Amino acid sequence: MALLTRLLPPPLRRRIDRWIAERHPRREALVIDQRHLYILPTRFGYLFALMLVALLLAAINYQNSMAYVMTFTLTAIGILSLWQTHRNLLGLRIELLRPEPVFAGDTLTLPFQIDNPGPQPRYAVGMQYGQLPPEYAGIEKGGKARIELKLPTKRRGRFRPQGVILFTRYPTGLFHAWSWMRFEVDLWVYPRPRADRKLVDQWIEDGDGQALSDTTDGDDFAGLREHQPGESLRHISWKAYAQGRGMLTKTFQGHASPALWIDYRDMQADSVEGRLSQMAALVLAAEKAGRHYGLRLPGIELEKDQGPAQRERCLQALAEFQQADPGAELPLNEESET
Repeated sequence: MALLTRLLPPPLRRRIDRWIAERHPRREALVIDQRHLYILPTRFGYLFALMLVALLLAAINYQNSMAYVMTFTLTAIGILSLWQTHRNLLGLRIELLRPEPVFAGDTLTLPFQIDNPGPQPRYAVGMQYGQLPPEYAGIEKGGKARIELKLPTKRRGRFRPQGVILFTRYPTGLFHAWSWMRFEVDLWVYPRPRADRKLVDQWIEDGDGQALSDTTDGDDFAGLREHQPGESLRHISWKAYAQGRGMLTKTFQGHASPALWIDYRDMQADSVEGRLSQMAALVLAAEKAGRHYGLRLPGIELEKDQGPAQRERCLQALAEFQQADPGAELPLNEESET
């Protein structure tokens, strides 16, 4: 269907795209029903129909009963094939699971789960994204199957998937049944981390002015203080307690690394994409080092924190920064972006 629309004039193609989009709203999961399931003959199906017409004309011309039998038998096979091909998709439930974010240039995986609630197994069910090669699966009765579509990425941003085609030509290949599906899910493509080792080391060292703090964990003994309710008993100085000095807790001097700012203005690259790539590399370096860090972009500031949630927030902010069309459909490398 995508190939056919590409051959049409752009205005007509846009009208068809709008009609299809209105008929197929984005969802998190959907069930293939009669309204969204289409079927047409394949190339071999049209040849099969021409052959039946030729056989019927020959049977009429020669009044040959065996030719009539063959014509009607093959016609019955074609009708049964039409029904079976349509039924092979009807009632399937398709869900797009949460795709894992990737960095620009990596392959993004769309994981689909297909549920078959019907009493019959489904065979040769295919899924296709754009003009990429399709993937196939079979689903047992009452069972589930998983299909993963691998998508190339080339630029950062927050995207949504294009319409995905679910199709089958089972059992004879005479008919092509399909459904066009649109899913409501964000696809995150982060800036490709690019920063030389010297920049990362210098940035970490600039924030390595360590401050001393008293804590119950550390390397250097700092002294004793009064025991506070709720503190661990293993830090109590039992020697002082035996001397009648009461419950005292041992303290040590620990080194606390200050939090760091990843600032767009401090990056050394000339282009916007280069600076974002350097900032992405610093986010990963700070997270790996276990440091608290914040992010500063023109008009955006994320408070200092650490952990997987902070890493995701920062990388998402970098991915969306100055994106012209956030939420647009994910383009493929081989497709034009017009």
